[in-house]
Amino acid sequence: MASPFDLLHEGVRRRLWEMKWTALRPIQDRAIEHLLADRGDCVIAAPTAGGKTEAAFLPILSRIADDAAGGVRAMYIGPLKALINDQFGRVADLCARMAIPVHRWHGDVGAAQRRALLGRPSGVLLITPESLEAMFVLRPTQMPAIFGRLAYVVIDEMHAFIGSVRGAQLKSQLHRLRERCGCDPVRVGLSATLGDPEAACAWLRPGGAAAAHITDPNAERSVSVLVRGYQSRPPADAADEDADEEDPTMRLVARSILRACHRSTNLAFANAKSRIEELADCLQSEAAQMGLRHDVVVHHGSLSKEQREHAEERLRADAPCTAVCSNTLEMGIDIGEVDNVIQLAAPWSVASLAQRVGRSGRREGAKAVLRAFFIENAPTPEDTLWDGLHLDFLRGIATIELMREGFAEPPEVHRAHLSTLVHQLLSTLAETGGMSAQRLYRRLMDGRAFGQLTPGDFAILLRGLADHGLVEQMAAGDIILGLRGQKLCDHFSFYAAFTAPEEFRVVHLAREIGSLPAALLPPPGEFVLLAGRRWRVDTIDGERREVHVVPAKGRRTPKFTSLAADIHPRVHAKMRELACTSDVPAYLDDGAKDILAHVRGTAHRAGRFQPALQPVSPAGRSRLFLWAGTKVQRTVFLALREAGLAVQDEQVGLEVKAPVERTREVLRALQERPPEPRLLAARAARELAARQCGADKFDWALPDSLWTTTYAEDRLAISPGAFEVG
Repeated sequence: MASPFDLLHEGVRRRLWEMKWTALRPIQDRAIEHLLADRGDCVIAAPTAGGKTEAAFLPILSRIADDAAGGVRAMYIGPLKALINDQFGRVADLCARMAIPVHRWHGDVGAAQRRALLGRPSGVLLITPESLEAMFVLRPTQMPAIFGRLAYVVIDEMHAFIGSVRGAQLKSQLHRLRERCGCDPVRVGLSATLGDPEAACAWLRPGGAAAAHITDPNAERSVSVLVRGYQSRPPADAADEDADEEDPTMRLVARSILRACHRSTNLAFANAKSRIEELADCLQSEAAQMGLRHDVVVHHGSLSKEQREHAEERLRADAPCTAVCSNTLEMGIDIGEVDNVIQLAAPWSVASLAQRVGRSGRREGAKAVLRAFFIENAPTPEDTLWDGLHLDFLRGIATIELMREGFAEPPEVHRAHLSTLVHQLLSTLAETGGMSAQRLYRRLMDGRAFGQLTPGDFAILLRGLADHGLVEQMAAGDIILGLRGQKLCDHFSFYAAFTAPEEFRVVHLAREIGSLPAALLPPPGEFVLLAGRRWRVDTIDGERREVHVVPAKGRRTPKFTSLAADIHPRVHAKMRELACTSDVPAYLDDGAKDILAHVRGTAHRAGRFQPALQPVSPAGRSRLFLWAGTKVQRTVFLALREAGLAVQDEQVGLEVKAPVERTREVLRALQERPPEPRLLAARAARELAARQCGADKFDWALPDSLWTTTYAEDRLAISPGAFEVG
């Protein structure tokens, strides 16, 4: 019986010999056998640097090696331009001795490379969903020649697409490719983190046979965890805090990181870009004070391409370095060997934490290493009970515990994504010039990217879009773009299905450093941290959308817009468990143990949250503990609000400005007759709902009836005990 290596094309085998491969990994063996036996779609799951890219492309290149012309034969879709650039080199290296052209197409690719693809479409194309969208809108008549022979689609970092706006866009695009070009490629998903493999396999081809799940039997890696806790006292008057003053607690964190990791290569993750810049600045200043030669670089989405690429190149260099970063380095960009993953504060999800930790421990026999740092406010007499629970710390420990248990949040695969439906509807009209409402409905809904929208609801949607000038109906009945819709589709910002805030470029001596949100610009004369350096704002050019800066000694953390993610009920349940039990995780240092002890003392004073509804002194207020996840929390919040109560959201519970008796009366009524989520959504002001969960790009264009239905299905949940009073 032939081995998987023997099944590969001779040219692929020769290239592996030249690259001095001594063996294939088990996951590569399995993928080769599956794809070369024409068994259909598959999801390849393995840790970061586990060989997933080669597992997909070794058999795919073997299939197309002798027939790579006449159109793109394999398409790789990645979520980031930087990831595409990285994978372009890897795929091109595999094709070095074979007549398989490799192309890439995204916003930074030059005209010559684009002409090469358009002039002779062939081989492998690496592209983002946004650039594929631009092809639909700008080059619809050329697409059959480009994609008519497409045999394979590889979706990298698949977990980043599942359940997201871009994932709905991508599923719709794959169906539209079939409609326009007549191709039906095999779909291959790659991921290091899948909370629900069965759902992921079904997501890959909605309505078709579920994809095969190919995993690495040796994928388990041990993780070494250390958590340090710090208690900080805020300045007496935070409003007058000097721009040059550094947070002394952050300096302690930076010094601790440097003591432990200055001889290592590290990724330090933080949730907020402002926190990233603050930590990078402290690391650099503390390294100088300690006399250490340790490079610090910064990597996040508001930095220029050159700044990000510099950070990636520095990480690949053979010298210790720390990159302070956002989730831009969660993805599988090749940054070489990472010794430690550092987490500042709690991540938004267990899946995100697992993805980050997977960046370390890639050397043979090495452990993945997580070092987490939590800064909590020191107790004061003015603290509320919620303050005493230290919820960020508690959530951080909960995510670590759940990661160690092997849990990851399952993807939300059933969201309606009506905003993205509007986006794809406008794109389809731009692509085709117009069509009947019936054909448009089938074109969009047959791909099963947008839930179960009835023809009647689709008609309501079209009428709403017409009211906004996005579409109009011709006398013969065809739906075409309206003037406003045409204007939107003609702008380059249309190709992304998600909302991008308006930003100003930050420039020093004609060199772009990064960007800042237009609504949060510091005025001239003020300082700002960006790309790990200190700057003073010199001038702001409103016409050119530029902020001109000069190097400075002053510091002030920049402000960026951000939205919190929904927290899974399992995370809240683990937080409650940690607050109410006595076991102390062995990985906590003394500072973290002290914070946990304070949390447990607070929980004890609250009767370990039983009963769930408790009075608050002074009289006239009550407290409701939920610990049920963000969606249930949001639902109960809206239900109490609509019952006439003033309510304050406290992440895992609610503070109600009403006596316990009144609150209990309302809760009992809701328990006997649970509220209809659609009615809750309809009664909630759209502005309030948007502040709670964020607004998608075309939410403003949705008719109220459809928006409220979508909001109810996607953002609200009623659990059996949500309104129990204990």
